[in-house]
Amino acid sequence: MSTRRAWAAGFGSGLAVAAVAWSMGGTRAADEKPAKAELPPVPAELVALNRTTGMLYAGGRKRELATVPAVVIVSGDDLILRRGDKRATATVIPPEYHALKAVAHVTLGLFGHLAADPGKPLGDDRVKRLTEYRGQLAAAAPAVEGYGYDADTLARQKRMIDRGLAFIDKVLADGQVSADDLTRYCRASRPDVMANCAAAARAQLAATHKQMMAWKAEMTADEWAGLAAVIPGRQTPRAENAAVQYFARLWGEPGECRRIVYAEGLFVEEQAVDLLGTLRLDGKLAVAVFDDPYRMYRDVLADGARSALDDIFAAP
Repeated sequence: MSTRRAWAAGFGSGLAVAAVAWSMGGTRAADEKPAKAELPPVPAELVALNRTTGMLYAGGRKRELATVPAVVIVSGDDLILRRGDKRATATVIPPEYHALKAVAHVTLGLFGHLAADPGKPLGDDRVKRLTEYRGQLAAAAPAVEGYGYDADTLARQKRMIDRGLAFIDKVLADGQVSADDLTRYCRASRPDVMANCAAAARAQLAATHKQMMAWKAEMTADEWAGLAAVIPGRQTPRAENAAVQYFARLWGEPGECRRIVYAEGLFVEEQAVDLLGTLRLDGKLAVAVFDDPYRMYRDVLADGARSALDDIFAAP
């Protein structure tokens, strides 16, 4: 539930409880069972009121965003810089990153395909898919040979490919794989996989920094001081996200904050940028209402929920 919906729900449920208590003539004895109150549907006037409230809030968020002189959005392989009505895009994920990722992901693919039902026959469909994948993995070997890697990086790619081929051959010969064998393959792959990850991160961040410094040279001091970053992404890479780490180091921030926003699951650009406005406006609202700049960054129902759950799960 969003903070706005939670706010509305919290006040709405509180009014309903108060109305029931009043109709029952005050508080009831602790051992009495509460009577079920049959309330009518929400009046149209209240529905309209809540709808307009949302529109007022959206207007405030838009005005809050207008105070941000520039925003950089991490969008897939690109950085997008929005300054007023101007927009610039630059690709910062180099081909090297994707080449390293493709080989490192072999462990991911094999684990995903083989993790279910360890020690049991794979079945015709999974054997067929694994055989086809082996062909693709074998075709990758000459591709990495000609990619232009330095000697150490090339040797690492070849190790991962050879290890994957040998593992697939054993699984196909046995028609199944044990959980222990799958774990042994994954653990043996870990050093090379993580070395690829480190190289990919370095390539990404070096290109990101080069582009950010080029944009900084074009900005006024006020624009740079007010620049914010929005990083859309999935849930699992949120903790210690590489782009969040970069902007935190660039601006001397501790991590995610009102200036550096991780927009979890918001891959539509406008929705991701709206989150920046929401966090900034909610921070001000939290100070005005609670004298706590972070109170609206947790569910407004949280405190009431804790009390209600104490009652619900109280020992009989």
